[in-house]
Amino acid sequence: MTLGALFDEAVGRFGDRPVLLGPEVSYVDYAARVNGCAHVLRDLGVGRGDAVAAVLPNSPVLLTLWLAVAKLRAVLVPLNPALRDAELAPLLAHSGAVLVVTDRPVPWRTIRPEELDVTAPAAPDVRVEPDDPVTVLYTSGTTGAPKGCVLSHTSYTAPAPAFVHRLGLDQDDRLLACLPLFHMAGQSFAVSALQAGASIGVVPKFSASGFWDQVAQFRATVFRHLGEMLTLILRSPVQPANHGLRLVYGGGARPDVARAFTERFGTTVVEGYGMSETNTVLCGDPGAPRPGSMGTPLPPAEVRVDAPVGEVGEIQVRGPGLMKGYHRDPGRTRAAFASSWLRTGDLGWMDHQAHVYFAARRTDVIRRRGENVDPAEVEEALGEHPDVLLGAVVGVPGEESDEDVAAFVVPLPGVRLEAADVRTWCRTRLASFKVPNHVHVVDRLPMTPTSKINRSLLRAAGAHGRNPLW
Repeated sequence: MTLGALFDEAVGRFGDRPVLLGPEVSYVDYAARVNGCAHVLRDLGVGRGDAVAAVLPNSPVLLTLWLAVAKLRAVLVPLNPALRDAELAPLLAHSGAVLVVTDRPVPWRTIRPEELDVTAPAAPDVRVEPDDPVTVLYTSGTTGAPKGCVLSHTSYTAPAPAFVHRLGLDQDDRLLACLPLFHMAGQSFAVSALQAGASIGVVPKFSASGFWDQVAQFRATVFRHLGEMLTLILRSPVQPANHGLRLVYGGGARPDVARAFTERFGTTVVEGYGMSETNTVLCGDPGAPRPGSMGTPLPPAEVRVDAPVGEVGEIQVRGPGLMKGYHRDPGRTRAAFASSWLRTGDLGWMDHQAHVYFAARRTDVIRRRGENVDPAEVEEALGEHPDVLLGAVVGVPGEESDEDVAAFVVPLPGVRLEAADVRTWCRTRLASFKVPNHVHVVDRLPMTPTSKINRSLLRAAGAHGRNPLW
């Protein structure tokens, strides 16, 4: 099924029920917005295979744009609005975008989001196939260059029925969407709402202090999280008197955090697993939650660990929901699909009941507040500082996120370098989530026998929060 067909089917089944919350918009009325947006884009020349980039804050506009692009057999390239112009430019160039939807000045052919606010009774008559690409999601890789995951309609529609069934979602559910629609997690959550005929409340960003107010505002029943979100909610003193939140789904919550959340708020916590390249491929069972497990394979995906049961190995995936490849990168695409199984680069183990447990990441990518931070990109910014001789970046355990970004910098001889100045420098060149939390000014960096930076020693030093002595 195509994304447009899935939406049209939902409109036919749930017409007058709300699809958007705050304010409420029915499926029928929302379809008119999507159709109108598609006409505007077509009149601007957007057609089959054309890439339309979006640099927008999280809002229902992104969902409208995505569905409209899907109906035109075009491709949406949603980009994080926190990125600075210097970071956006190479992504726009690599994507080949013919148009950028944004409300900020960008040196590209642009249109403002309010210009898409048009209604129409029907979308343009375009034949769309399930295997057509519909999204390019850029994700930081381990080699320093971003990777654009090319995702087809099937990448989203294939896992949706099983996901909705596994979690027991239906038309009475009201989904609180705090995760951005320029990430796979936010997109797949929206598709699950359409699959179930549920309603979705999209908020600009997650707020621990305002979380329960948002739950009350939307009368939310289901929330999708990233692990650190639950920790922050638990640390908040807010204790809602009454709430209808029955289910929390996401990835990365420690077992003790999941248990504490359920004990304090009476809400079931279910874990899962997926990547931009795969969509959701593992999901737990709300009827029998198992803290620590990422769940069992979600049909039609197949998941295996390339090690005997109970032993740690690489998590590998195959199935119709996988990406088509990396955009304009045949080398990485061939490497990813060297066999029939996609290698995730994550380590885990599987028990005798096919429950999969996460062990570690093989890559150096830093996971901070739900964002992937490529150390090489931060190191490049450090290297541009006029007083920095050498810089290295690693992930260290974070107090309020998966990891913090720690930078070790060696100043030029005879130069006095302050950590605060380094952070200020980074803020002018990098998105806020990439700016190092910790900066250590050191005399030298540890090296391996092959003259490479010894990142293990850096991580150990950074974990102790002090300047190291090699």
